[in-house]
Amino acid sequence: MYAKSKLTIVSFAAIAAMAMGLGLTDRAQAESPFHTGVWQFNTPQGPQGWVASDWLIFDGGLPNRWLYRRAGTNVENQFNYYSRTMGQANYAPVGITVQRTGDNTMQYTLAEKGKDPVTYSAVRLSVPDYAGSCLSVENKGARLFGRWTGTKASSFKRLRLTKNKLTIDGNAMAVDVREVRVGRLGIIKDGQPFAFFTDAGGDYAVLQKFNPGVTLAQMTDPQQEILSFASEEIAHDPKTNCDQQIAARLKLLGKK
Repeated sequence: MYAKSKLTIVSFAAIAAMAMGLGLTDRAQAESPFHTGVWQFNTPQGPQGWVASDWLIFDGGLPNRWLYRRAGTNVENQFNYYSRTMGQANYAPVGITVQRTGDNTMQYTLAEKGKDPVTYSAVRLSVPDYAGSCLSVENKGARLFGRWTGTKASSFKRLRLTKNKLTIDGNAMAVDVREVRVGRLGIIKDGQPFAFFTDAGGDYAVLQKFNPGVTLAQMTDPQQEILSFASEEIAHDPKTNCDQQIAARLKLLGKK
């Protein structure tokens, strides 16, 4: 079981800097990685939809699988990732490689341990405007403060976060909130790390409550990933409409 990792969840300025150094188009120079968006995968079974924010793959309409970029494995327009399913404490035995093949195309490879890799070509269905994409987490940190509702992947019905108070289903607690990195807030209660509140992209965020023993240094270290949590619960932002945008794009499946 991995308690933490010297990996980085994809979505940082280093990716943008790398893209610029590679001489890609203006679209590729955006802050979000090029996989962010709604895609059509071409599989032997026919077209299939695929939705991803900067650092999460969506399943069944909700963010579900975290992506962790493998350090030192990036070559030009290719990025390799470990993945972890929400609620699990270790990596999935599946490696993911995303290779940009054009402004609106990519190849997606799954390499499950003990099996031959499987590669699908993919065509973007969403507008390749990463800065304006509702699935991007960049430049949206302020939205984490405010009111949220529960989902089928949470135990609460309502959540509200301010800079000094976290209220869950009417139960308020005094907290101190710090920005840990782009799209992620660290919540401190009684001087101890309590949870991350992480932008999942789209209409969602994740309340990641810590196991006992997590230190402030671990919580605030941007180079370390904590993989094991007491719980990970998905909250919905009732003020946004990314779900509708995604649904509209998925209607284009097989029509391109």
